[in-house]
Amino acid sequence: MINTTISDDPRFDVREIPCRVKHPQILQRWFQLPVGAHFVLVNDHDPVPLYYQFDALFPDAFTWEYLEQGPEVFQVKITKLAAVTPPAAIASPCAPDAGVPVAAGELDVRGLMPPEPMIRILEAAATLPAGGQLRARTDRRPVHLLAEIEARGFRQQSEEQSDGSWRTIIERA
Repeated sequence: MINTTISDDPRFDVREIPCRVKHPQILQRWFQLPVGAHFVLVNDHDPVPLYYQFDALFPDAFTWEYLEQGPEVFQVKITKLAAVTPPAAIASPCAPDAGVPVAAGELDVRGLMPPEPMIRILEAAATLPAGGQLRARTDRRPVHLLAEIEARGFRQQSEEQSDGSWRTIIERA
């Protein structure tokens, strides 16, 4: 197991951490920060899905500042602005329930390249119980997803949000 306790070095290089545990370890590192402190996340790709996860779970409790934006290395200064209570569990974007805050019925796949958003949303929808609901956030209108969801017997409603993203509510019939 990789040690994620806070050290004097504010850099947290996650390039070698396996994808399935990367987001939970990054969030754990952030939870351990005192309010006002920061760390510099070092990654080999743009961590924008992580930003969306932070924004969905902890709006107004963090800042996100790019220090280096690739193409080989990305460095982001993440500062903790407020005390927060960690959720019971954090999903990894590499896991089948990627990005779904536990028990919230939310799936944020903004920042992922097609067809990954559609694949993840369909996988999550397949696990819905009768009468269950999933709220999915995407970067663009999910045209192909909507047809596929309806073909699989789900109801859906999709609308553009003020930030240009799309929210789709999927219900098992």
